[in-house]
This record gives sequence, structure tokens and C-alpha cells, in this order.
Amino acid sequence: MAILTVFAAGTAILTPAPLVSRRGVSIAAASASLLPSLLPLHTALADPPRKSLTDRSGNYVVDIQKAAAGLEDPLAEPEGAFSTITAALAVAPAGSTVLVRAGTYTERVFVTRPGIQLLAEPGAVVAWRSDKPYEAALTVDLSEAASGGSVTISGLTVRHSSPSIAQNYAVYVPPPSRAASATKVELRDLDVSSSSGSGLGVEGGDVTLLSSKVHDCRNHGLVFLGPTARGAVRGCELAKNKLNGVLLRDGASPAIEGSRLVNNGAYGASLIDCRGSLAAGNEIRGNGKGGVSGECDDGDDAAV
Repeated sequence: MAILTVFAAGTAILTPAPLVSRRGVSIAAASASLLPSLLPLHTALADPPRKSLTDRSGNYVVDIQKAAAGLEDPLAEPEGAFSTITAALAVAPAGSTVLVRAGTYTERVFVTRPGIQLLAEPGAVVAWRSDKPYEAALTVDLSEAASGGSVTISGLTVRHSSPSIAQNYAVYVPPPSRAASATKVELRDLDVSSSSGSGLGVEGGDVTLLSSKVHDCRNHGLVFLGPTARGAVRGCELAKNKLNGVLLRDGASPAIEGSRLVNNGAYGASLIDCRGSLAAGNEIRGNGKGGVSGECDDGDDAAV
């Protein structure tokens, strides 16, 4: 059907009539009215909703089964599961809890912000073996932190090997930033060994080691080094390390309490120009050169 239009000058134009449905509704108008309702559907198809990065309790969960499958993108994995500890820590904000399922994680782990809890199930192992120097398996580095808070790491087994002369630690805590200087770092229920160096090296900050075992290290079990290295060692076992169970030096001031310093190659505790304390409740025996060498500045710890 067409419409003939005649103008005053005698010109005529023949134009097609608009298509109309049987009910008298313009088909073009009806199509235009449907377009807005189709846009949300298109958007939903193009942009699927993001998966949650946490489990239903709000925890960031690390599952070794995802690592075995070779998955790296947490958004491509099942809800709340990460393939590596590093991936979970990269997105976990201050105040978060990262849960580590049992398994062996071959990676270097860095905690770089306060307010993080890293809690491991029995059987969760961080294993790092490298031919490069200065590579700790676990590092709590708050040197660039903009604020204070607390860090808790619990339940991990740490195995380490990295060739270097200085700072050769399985677990390393360097000095924190001034803003984070009051941050308390708590390491609880760890099992630590280094075939190349020392188990735990604290070069600054307030660090407490609780109910942990540090053993069979090529150098010392624990090293607290420097005037800002402080905290406590409570209820721990420091055993079968090639050198000293504990080395405190250069102004370090932790308190060693209720711990076993046994069967180390040199001394149970070596105290060099330090300000810490070695409580009477420690068990110190079977060490190659004696129980305690040196004394802290308060003069309470005589050589044995």
C-alpha cells in the first residue's frame, strides 16, 4: 500500500505507507519500544557477575588442589579458592584471614601489610629451594607499611634452602617502617628448618614466637639482630641446629621464656652485646659447647 501526495506546484510523490499490525499498531514503533528492554539482557550476557574471592565466612582460602590443576586466576576458580598463598595475599586487605589448606606450596611468601592473619591447616608446607641468594621462604616485610596493626601466622611448616652468607633465613623479618614500628608480629605453632642457613631471622620489630619448633638448621635456630629487634620466644623448641639454638646480638632485646634449647652444635644461647633476657624456666642441655655464652647488658645471664 502507498500514499500519493500532491503539492501545490503540481508535483506528486508516492511513498510507502508504514507497516501496521492487524491491531493497528505501527510495527516500527513497537520495535523501538522493545529496544530498551533488550539492553539489560545484552549487558548481562556480555558481563557475567564476578565470582566471590572469599568463602561464605569471608576468609580467603588457599587450596593446593587448584595449584595441581595449574590454575592461577582466582576468578576462574571455584568460589573462595586460590591456587597459591601469594595470590590470596595479593588481594586480601587489612583485617583479612587467609586459610591455607594442607599441601606443599612451592613459593616464596611475603606478608607486606599489617592486619593479616595467615592460618594454616596441619600439613600445610611452604617449601622453597633456590640456587639464588637472599631468598627466604617466608618474609614479613612491613618496611613500606603506612600504618600499624598486627600480623599473625600460625600452623605453617617451612622448609628452606638458599645459598648466601648474610640474611640466610627460612623466615625473615626485616625492620618495619616508622609507621608500622609498633606492629606486633606473632608466629605461632610453626615448624621451621633451613638446610642452608638459620631458621628465623629478626632484624627489627616486635616479634613473638610461640609454641614452635626450629630445628636442623645449618646455622642458628633463631637470630635476633639489632637494637630494634625485640619481642619474645615462649614455649618453643630450638634443637639440633649446627651452631647456636639462639643468637642475640647488637642490642637485640627479646625475652626467651619456657623454651627448650637442646642438642645444638655450639651453645644453647649465644648472647653478644644484647639487652634481652634468658629466663630461669628454660631447659638448656646437650649443646656442643655449653648452655649459654656471654650475657645481656643486665648481667643476669652468665656464661655456662
